[in-house]
Amino acid sequence: MRQAGPKTTCTLQERIKMNFKQALAALNSAPHWRKRAPYLEAWRQAGLHSAQLTGERIAERVAANPDVPIVFGSRERPSQATAAELLRESYEIAAAFHRLGLREGDVLVSQMPNWREGTLTLLAALHLGLIFVPMVHIYGPAEMAFIMNTVGAKAVVVPDRWKKIDYGARIGALGDVPTLKLVIVVGDESMPGQVTRWRDLDRRALQLPALSATSDDPWLIMFTSGTTSAPKGVVHTHNSFGAEVPLFPTVPSPEGRPKLLPLPAGHSAGVIAALRPFLAADACLMMDAWDEDLAVELIKRHRPDRAGGVPFMVSFLLDRAAELFPTGMVQLSVGAASVPSTLMERCEQHRWPGTRTYGSTEHPTISGATPADPFQKRATTDGRLLAGVRIRLVDDEGATVGEDLPGEIVSMGPELFKGYIDPSHNAAGFAEDGWFHTGDMGQLDADGYLRIVDRKKDIIIRGGENISSKEVEDVLTLHPAVAEAAVVAWPDARMGEKVGVFVRLKPDAALSTDDIAAHFAAAGIARQKTPERLVIVDDFPRTPAGKILKTELRERVKSLAAQERDPA
Repeated sequence: MRQAGPKTTCTLQERIKMNFKQALAALNSAPHWRKRAPYLEAWRQAGLHSAQLTGERIAERVAANPDVPIVFGSRERPSQATAAELLRESYEIAAAFHRLGLREGDVLVSQMPNWREGTLTLLAALHLGLIFVPMVHIYGPAEMAFIMNTVGAKAVVVPDRWKKIDYGARIGALGDVPTLKLVIVVGDESMPGQVTRWRDLDRRALQLPALSATSDDPWLIMFTSGTTSAPKGVVHTHNSFGAEVPLFPTVPSPEGRPKLLPLPAGHSAGVIAALRPFLAADACLMMDAWDEDLAVELIKRHRPDRAGGVPFMVSFLLDRAAELFPTGMVQLSVGAASVPSTLMERCEQHRWPGTRTYGSTEHPTISGATPADPFQKRATTDGRLLAGVRIRLVDDEGATVGEDLPGEIVSMGPELFKGYIDPSHNAAGFAEDGWFHTGDMGQLDADGYLRIVDRKKDIIIRGGENISSKEVEDVLTLHPAVAEAAVVAWPDARMGEKVGVFVRLKPDAALSTDDIAAHFAAAGIARQKTPERLVIVDDFPRTPAGKILKTELRERVKSLAAQERDPA
């Protein structure tokens, strides 16, 4: 009979951290990752991957290009510095974080806007070998707590207040996050509980410990809404995300002028923008939020000649083209949402080379056009595949579709993420050969240009942010008036898409958009996820099995949206 060993106990905090560490370690033996081995070697041979960690690459490139200017445009906290100045300061912040107990492999969550302190937090995380988890500002206490408990967050960095967001109230409403030990606050307003103020960080010089990580280890985890209700944790390595900046199809400024990048810090595009000055020696003008009046001020002061953004931002720049860009633009890249060809036509009228890109949090840029591409290709396609990227277009059974036919895009490339935290998401998201199912439908023309024709994923892209239809439906069905709900994307000239909902009511019930807004606010759900278009139906179009036919609902939305644009 085997003798029982001493009984051990494990706290909830330890279990959360253990589960997360085990999930990351399991990615090394996951079938899709093992199948990637020959591609990893090929990318190293081609110089698309390397043995360097991201922090090492940054130090090397900044040493060669120390004076690259970075502007943080903000009403609350404007700042400007060179790459070298920020890098030096980031080592001070890393020393302070180390004194607070943060060590290699610990998880640091940031919900900072595009402020100087946000970029310093990112760089300090790289110096210490922390797992960096940026979080979009629209996530409220419910989403924050879910993410923090998923990753076993040890520290979070937030402002005290930004725009209309009271972070004191948000942090106070988190509930139980057992692993959270440090709340670091930028600003002076009161906060609940014990917090560490950014201004009080001990920045004295410190010899930082050497890191044990390799370039194929995780350093960045972003959460994205998919077809499931809970956000999915997307794990990127130094190599996968490090490949994005040099491969992105952009052009340098002939005069060394900055690139306008008004992209949210918690989004993958925002992280790319933050890294760009350091890894690509490219002057950048960032904004903490899209503010048209502030954009005008910043553009007139700093004179950018390139810009990147989502359609409603680009449309505004075109409206003020003569005033803001009297000498024109070198490139205007548009992504993160459905891009109408008419927007590209407006760019062409101003002789601005408008370009489109296609990608996702999981595979940041799969394809993209350049100013050298013919206008018709730039207007109607999402460009050609980036270096090292390969795709297949497949049907529902996984078979490659015929020439010129649309199919789901299945991708492989140097920027492809390592995997999801949840192994069930990996099983569903990767093909047997390790390629990634994007969930988007595309068509490849004879010249190698990719065009996105439909979305297989049931998500809404509002102003560049992914919103899970199922998550919104789950909240809606908790309303006492709702018997059944189906959420779909509703076209919007400004945001690209908004949340639309078809609702079947319970007997004798009534419902308005104001009722829905109050319900979502009471549930603590981000305002951006709240449905803004409501259609009451007696019943839904359905499959023989009873499943709601969203394809028919989307067709009805097209008709309703057209009536909104042209009531006659």
